Amino acid sequence: MKYVKRYFAIFLFFLLPVLVLLNTRCAKEYSFEGAKVDTLSRGGGDTLVSQIPTSFPPCGLCDPSMPITLGHWSFKTGNAYQCGTFTSSGFFSGFSKTNFTFFGPSACSVDTGIVVSVYLPVALDRDQYNLTTQQTAFYYYDHNAPADIFQSRHTAVFSVTVQSFIDATRIVTGTFGGTVFAANGDTAQISEGQFVAQLH
Repeated sequence: MKYVKRYFAIFLFFLLPVLVLLNTRCAKEYSFEGAKVDTLSRGGGDTLVSQIPTSFPPCGLCDPSMPITLGHWSFKTGNAYQCGTFTSSGFFSGFSKTNFTFFGPSACSVDTGIVVSVYLPVALDRDQYNLTTQQTAFYYYDHNAPADIFQSRHTAVFSVTVQSFIDATRIVTGTFGGTVFAANGDTAQISEGQFVAQLH
């Protein structure tokens, strides 16, 4: 019974952010015009242009030379540097601080953003440093597309390193990166990923 409750809690934790993301519709602040897009095939032979970019236009608000600050994330894919803020970050309910998630929109397009969930081998119940895990889930979403732009899969390495967690402030600083998959199955690399979040 306790396992059923645990899996139900995990299911709810992942379902609620997804529902929020799917039901939130915002106007694009900039266009992906000129970006390469993938095509998807729908049952019956119909072909859709997916609106999912596999290359990104530059974002003038994302400067890789600037240090990352509290409440922000950034990463590089190909030659493009993406960044944004968090709308939420915190521990999973019902767990002993071994798991946390954060998500939020991109700086140059409120319709795109990331969701990252992290499963650690030890609890963040005291100051911790240099914890690395491959038990992660990464999504780079687009509200106006039929599928995520990128997502990690258990078949390829994607890792998160908690460089520091300060228990008194609950501020976690870390890095992330690895192989992700586009909607058509092509792979891409996420590198130079950084985040600084306060876990609630």
